[in-house]
Amino acid sequence: MKKGLVISIFSLSLLLFCHHAGDAGCSLNGLNGKKKSAGTRPSQKEAISGCYGQILKSGKFSADLKLFHMVRTYDHVKPDAKALAGGGILKYDSGSFHGLKFGLAYYGSHKIGGFYSRKEGIGTSLLQRDGDDVHFLGEAYLQYDISKTTVKVGRQRLTTPLMEDLYLRILPTVYEAAIIRNRDIPKTTAELGYVRSFSGFASKNSGFDENDATWGKAGLFYIYVKNSSIKHLTIRGEYIKAVSDTDDSGETIPLRDYRYVDIRYNLPVFTGGYFKAQYGGNSYNNAPDSTLFGVKVGTTILNMVEAALFCDKISDNNFEVIMASPMYTDWQQGYGLYEPSTAFGGEIIIRPVSDLRIRVIYVEVSSDTEQLVDDFSEFNFDLKYRINSWSRLRICFSMKNQTAASERLLMAGKGGREDRNDLRIIYRINF
Repeated sequence: MKKGLVISIFSLSLLLFCHHAGDAGCSLNGLNGKKKSAGTRPSQKEAISGCYGQILKSGKFSADLKLFHMVRTYDHVKPDAKALAGGGILKYDSGSFHGLKFGLAYYGSHKIGGFYSRKEGIGTSLLQRDGDDVHFLGEAYLQYDISKTTVKVGRQRLTTPLMEDLYLRILPTVYEAAIIRNRDIPKTTAELGYVRSFSGFASKNSGFDENDATWGKAGLFYIYVKNSSIKHLTIRGEYIKAVSDTDDSGETIPLRDYRYVDIRYNLPVFTGGYFKAQYGGNSYNNAPDSTLFGVKVGTTILNMVEAALFCDKISDNNFEVIMASPMYTDWQQGYGLYEPSTAFGGEIIIRPVSDLRIRVIYVEVSSDTEQLVDDFSEFNFDLKYRINSWSRLRICFSMKNQTAASERLLMAGKGGREDRNDLRIIYRINF
């Protein structure tokens, strides 16, 4: 979607709404519902300007900014990745006029100082693939709300199980999409959408990619439903289908669809206790389909400690998502495919004081393929501290250790994957 087209749609839509509103709001005769005074006839330009002013004056600016230091080290297999970067989102949300509003947001992630080179920063996903800064018009959408229905078209963030913004670096993932969301049925959200392109993990594309080799030449259609009408039970489901099975060159794409369902049942006999289950999979065009099953059980102890155990099983082929982290074991953080494997793990979340949360996760993953890529153990430590109403600090540390067999295959060039350790320190402010 070209920037000029977005601006043209904004302008045309605002003009149409201004004209349609008549005496109920701004109108192109410039009277805005008032009786015409003798000898007074504002120009059409003045009338349109007044209408735009009415929409703009009730809008608001916001900022979501991060100072991000990241170091990713490997066991001498490839160079370490390091970066100190700053940036975030500067956004304007217009006021609503007869249900119509728009949003514009600048996205930027910029290298800071001379601590590390741009080449070192590539592997952190804080910079572009060539090491340049990330900067582009990340959000540019029109939104129309009527009763319990929302229509939104343009560059926007999505929040479905298989297609979300995945805000793990300075910038989230955004999509060029058109959606319709409805909440007329009590405790139910239904969403239909069409997605043509996206900005990649952490928006490091610094723009939008149609990804036709994977999604096909005509993009993706999806349906998402969430329901919590049964007491203690929440159900979510999403189905994504490639509109075309071929890419721009006529080659058949690997995947026909993506599917996912999960449930959460809050156990009434335990304080904070719950049971979760998930199912997912993909239909492949020229290969066996994939299947995911997973369960998670958790509870709260003394209103301060949360503990959970979980497992996931992927069979027959890779389980793939668009850009999300639906799996309970979540070892790829949502931006990689999940290979056939069996995973077990657990987590503990401690809240010693109201503004501090400490989360510790451990997972063991056993590959079910000869390549032994997903064959490792991983430890994650995640601390979040809310400093005040507009700033917070986050420290994340993870250690990922491949099995000895996986490392041997890596050194022989027959599969496997390298060990890696991550340290991320993030200072975030919002206003």
